[in-house]
Amino acid sequence: MRKLVVAGLAIAAVGLMTASTASAGLPKPKDTKRIDVPESIAGVELGMKIKRADRSWGNRGNCDFKGRQDCRYVGRNPRAGSAVIEAAKRGKVSSFGIFAGLDGDHYTFRGKLLRFHAKRGIGLGDKGAKVRRAFPKAIRTANDTGWIVEGKGRSYMTFQTLGGKRITGITVVDGDEQG
Repeated sequence: MRKLVVAGLAIAAVGLMTASTASAGLPKPKDTKRIDVPESIAGVELGMKIKRADRSWGNRGNCDFKGRQDCRYVGRNPRAGSAVIEAAKRGKVSSFGIFAGLDGDHYTFRGKLLRFHAKRGIGLGDKGAKVRRAFPKAIRTANDTGWIVEGKGRSYMTFQTLGGKRITGITVVDGDEQG
């Protein structure tokens, strides 16, 4: 089962990268690279308008504001990582995340997204065990694929790990529109 979950995460990340076009780039936030657990990543928060969220990340996304209502961020080199902002209802952000890059089917930990960090020094590529030490109330996910830190209402932040070791993705989900 663990292999299926890890494979699923890898497939999701590859799907994220192939959905973008060459005109998109990685987020380049104007104000901050801070991750506020469990509320925001580099200034993007749940409930804000998706166009404003894209501006917070430097207007670098390949955005669809009418159909899927999402913005996808991928640089020219897929090994540098990717990011996504999604709005499930009325253009308001319902989930967003940053992800480590891929080289084939192996994660790589390089690029500008590794500069995004929580106050307690947690970011992409760090050991998953740091999450538990920094947030004692963090909940271990099924099959040891990461950690969940609960937020307001039903919202939560996930720290996805590869085999329980290094953080490969950090996402924030509203818990209402996204499940």
